[in-house]
Amino acid sequence: MDDIDPGAQPSMSVNEATQEVLRTDLAIGIGGAVLGYAEAGTALVDVLAVVVGFGLLTGITVAVVEHDAVPGVYPEVAALAAFIVLSGVVAGLMMLSEVSVTLVLAAVLSGFGVGVIGNRLLYGIVFDVPAYRLSRVRETS
Repeated sequence: MDDIDPGAQPSMSVNEATQEVLRTDLAIGIGGAVLGYAEAGTALVDVLAVVVGFGLLTGITVAVVEHDAVPGVYPEVAALAAFIVLSGVVAGLMMLSEVSVTLVLAAVLSGFGVGVIGNRLLYGIVFDVPAYRLSRVRETS
């Protein structure tokens, strides 16, 4: 019994890591979608293209980062590049849109939430959570 470290944590199983990823990402996605809707309400229907478009961009971006789809580039660098591109899209939407900035930002927030939820349902329920994401969750626990 002397060789057991009492401060050592047991390693998280794949099932536990998957559940942690699902809980975290679904909470983030639901939070974003609900906050965007709370800000704009039914006016989001007027900018539904922004919600859907930004949702698709977010879902694709998260999938690219988690699947290490850019060979030779660290996923963190790909995430930063994706953040810069998405920020540019938001700035462009605000400049080109005829609706208020508040409505565009609410639509972007809702789209972000929908994109995160869609990605996590696809890569968490339908398919397995990517190994990169599971390893990140295991490292932080």
